[in-house]
Amino acid sequence: MIGALLLRESQTRFGRTRIGYLWALVEPISHVAVMSLVYWAINRQAPVGASVIMFFATGVLPFLLFHRMALQLGAAVRGSQKVLRLPFVAPIDILVARAILEGLTWVAVTTIVFTALVAMELAEPPDQPFVVAAAALATFGLGAGIGLVNATTMTLWASSVHTYRALTRPLYIFSAIFFSIDQVPSYLQYWLSWNPVLHAVLWFRAGFRADYASHVLDETYLLGWVVGSLFLGLCLLRVARTRLPYA
Repeated sequence: MIGALLLRESQTRFGRTRIGYLWALVEPISHVAVMSLVYWAINRQAPVGASVIMFFATGVLPFLLFHRMALQLGAAVRGSQKVLRLPFVAPIDILVARAILEGLTWVAVTTIVFTALVAMELAEPPDQPFVVAAAALATFGLGAGIGLVNATTMTLWASSVHTYRALTRPLYIFSAIFFSIDQVPSYLQYWLSWNPVLHAVLWFRAGFRADYASHVLDETYLLGWVVGSLFLGLCLLRVARTRLPYA
């Protein structure tokens, strides 16, 4: 069942041609390229380390993993009502299939991006691959947890899509994607550290280079968000199952 839904989700998102899959590369590359060009134009150095491109890539990619997971899972149930008419398909099946697709797509895109950067000598292989994998898994879990919450709220209240986007748009600025959190005044570090996505980015970066490690990073805080959001999301799906279409 999950395999069939995964194939359907893949064809729906990327189409039936290989060109559709190339668009998954466009978003992260465009983010990194634009900011790198800006830094080059104003003759600025990387906030940490020697490579501006590597610093930005290690910030953009984990952020997009969270962002895409939360939005795609949020729209999964509402966008699959025809499939949910089938008696053997439940909302959780749709959500699991879409989460797997988003995760596999991100792994493929990240592998391609960093392999290309290393080949062009614009980046270095990660110093601690297992740390990178742990951070990616935690970020995946955070995106899935928030996505489960969104799956209920965005299905029951369509306007919540706009509310969520408005509330989370500042995360792109406040998650240390384009700056070093250690160079920020301590009173701002305190407030920014409440953002779990910040810790996802810091943890992911720490696996690439030792000088990317930050004293602000709190893995336990991030994992608490992961467990809490997954639990809340599953509870909301359970409580609202009678109000969800075809649940």
